[in-house]
Amino acid sequence: MDVTTTIQKRRSIRKYKNKEIPKDLLMQILEMARLAPSGANRQPWQLVVVTDAEKKKALVPICKEQKFVGECSAFIAGIDDPTQKWARVDVAIAMEHIALAAADKGLGTCWIGAFDQEKLQAALGVPVGKAVTVGMVLGYPDEAPEARTRKPMSELVRWESYA
Repeated sequence: MDVTTTIQKRRSIRKYKNKEIPKDLLMQILEMARLAPSGANRQPWQLVVVTDAEKKKALVPICKEQKFVGECSAFIAGIDDPTQKWARVDVAIAMEHIALAAADKGLGTCWIGAFDQEKLQAALGVPVGKAVTVGMVLGYPDEAPEARTRKPMSELVRWESYA
């Protein structure tokens, strides 16, 4: 798929097949995150990838009872260093690279922003001084949602100034 088609076809998936992602495929997708740009090329982020079924199930209550967190093939947490300028943006760019690479390979993803920061940090062993910026589920889709409506370009883009 070309990048335009991948972006147009990507959807948030909340229902997954009970199927493991082969390690080499998962590593290909994670490699796309590694290649993401970051401020001054600092790459001030890490990823925690959870594939163990019991560990994923334990994340469900921490992620505001979103059941599909426990049903996906992998849960990925984007960890940043809050002392680094642009770290939250940099990890978001890396996570979007994962979302697009996954869509290109026929996998689905869904961003996870609803979670208890302290409990997720503890569950994943994230050290003090680091922060879980966002989570993402990844797996083989067991649904094919239609595209959602989007605002018209005229409401989103301004030329030369905001006014």
